[in-house]
Amino acid sequence: MTMRRSLYVFTLVLLGSAWLPLASAQATTSGGTSTPPLIAIGNWGDFAAKVGSLTAPWVDPLYGANDWGAIASDPTNGPLVAVRDGDGNVWAKEGSLTAPWVEEYSGAVHPAGQVAVASDPTNGPLIVVVTTSGVVYAKEGSLTAPWVEEYSVSTDAANAVAVASDPTNGPLIAVVTTGGVVYAKVGSLTAPWYDEYNGAGAVAVASDPTNGALIAVLSGTSVYAKEGSLTSATWLDEYNGADQVAVASDPTNGPLIAVVDAGGNAYAKEGSLTGATWTEEWTGTADQVAVASDPTNGPLIAVMDAGGNAWAKEGNLTAAWTEEYASAVLGVAVAG
Repeated sequence: MTMRRSLYVFTLVLLGSAWLPLASAQATTSGGTSTPPLIAIGNWGDFAAKVGSLTAPWVDPLYGANDWGAIASDPTNGPLVAVRDGDGNVWAKEGSLTAPWVEEYSGAVHPAGQVAVASDPTNGPLIVVVTTSGVVYAKEGSLTAPWVEEYSVSTDAANAVAVASDPTNGPLIAVVTTGGVVYAKVGSLTAPWYDEYNGAGAVAVASDPTNGALIAVLSGTSVYAKEGSLTSATWLDEYNGADQVAVASDPTNGPLIAVVDAGGNAYAKEGSLTGATWTEEWTGTADQVAVASDPTNGPLIAVMDAGGNAWAKEGNLTAAWTEEYASAVLGVAVAG
C-alpha cells in the first residue's frame, strides 16, 4: 500500500501519520437547510480556514504550531474548529472563524493523539479525543460540556476515531483498534458499542436524518460500506485498489463516497451504495481527498495534489475545480 497523506485516521493506522494536520468531519448534515462550505488546510505549522464559498478569503493563520485539526459545521451553530497542539492539548471554537479559542482538553497527564468533530442543529457540537494511550473521550452540546469516557483500553487500544451527527439519529462514533477491529455507537454518548468489522485499517463515517448511519472501512486496499443500521445493514464491496476513503451524506443527495487509489487517482460516487457509478474526479497526482455534502449545495470535494496544492469543487461530481491554496499544504479538510 502506498503511504499517502490522508484524513480521518490516527498515527498507527494505514491512512495517517503524526505529521498530518487535518481531519474533516465525516458528515455535517443540515436536515434540509443549507450550510455554507467550510474548508481548512494545514501548511507547515499553521492552520487556515475559509467559510462561505470556494472563493472566500482565508483566515490565516487560524491557529499556529498545531499538528492536528478538525472541522465541522451546521446551519444553526456555524463553523466548529478544533486543534490539537504540540503538547497534546485540545482547543476549539464555534460560530465564527474569529471566535475565541476555548481549551477543551488538557494533555498534561494523558496527551491527545487525535481530535475529531461533528455538529448538527439539534445536538450541537460533538468533540471526540483519542489519547496517545488509546482511550476515547467525547463531549456534546456545548464547548463547556463535560467529558464522557467512551472507550477504555482493555486488551485493544483505540487507534483512530471517526465521528458524525445528525438531528434525528444523534451522534455517531466509530473507532479502529490496534487490532483492526471497528466498533461503532449511535444515538448518544452512552449508547452501547457494536462490533462492526474485523480487519480494517481505516474507518470513515457519515450520517443524515433520512439515510441514517454510513460507515466505510478500508481493509487492505478494498473499501466496504454499509448504510442505515449498525446492526442489520450488510457490508457492500464498493471499491478495490484504494489507498484511502472518505464519506459524507445528506437527506437529498444521499451517500457520497470518495477514494484515492495507489496511482493518485481520485474517484467519487453519490446517491446509492449499489446503483451509483464511479466518476473519475482527479487524475494521477492526488495525495488526499476530503468530502462533505449539503442538501442545497450538493457535494463538496477537495483534493491535495502531490505538489501540496489544495483544490475544491462543489455542486456535482463533474463541477470544475477551483485552486484553493497553492503550495506547502500538508492536508485539506471540508465541511458543509
